[in-house]
Amino acid sequence: MELIERVKKRLPEAQNDTLLDEYIKTIQDRLCIRLDVDKLPLSFDSICVDAVVKMYRRTYYEGISSEGVANISTSFFEDIIAEYSAEINEYKRSKANKEGSGRLVRFL
Repeated sequence: MELIERVKKRLPEAQNDTLLDEYIKTIQDRLCIRLDVDKLPLSFDSICVDAVVKMYRRTYYEGISSEGVANISTSFFEDIIAEYSAEINEYKRSKANKEGSGRLVRFL
């Protein structure tokens, strides 16, 4: 199933495919940079969908880190992907273990 279809299942009100495609591409690009890969691994599709939903809903105030009442002050978490840092770090650790570091340790 395509990512846009998965996003639409969670956001039935989202009908602008162009906007959703842009959000998906943005999140994919950011994840690829953090994972140090050229193509997003399939195992990160769910994280991509989650992050796109958050990005879309940010318009409607999801992700507020603080909000004032008297002077109407609203702020958002700047880094939507930061919530997934544990998964990103585990992937990188796993990738390094499989590929090896190229270093050799000799015990005498």
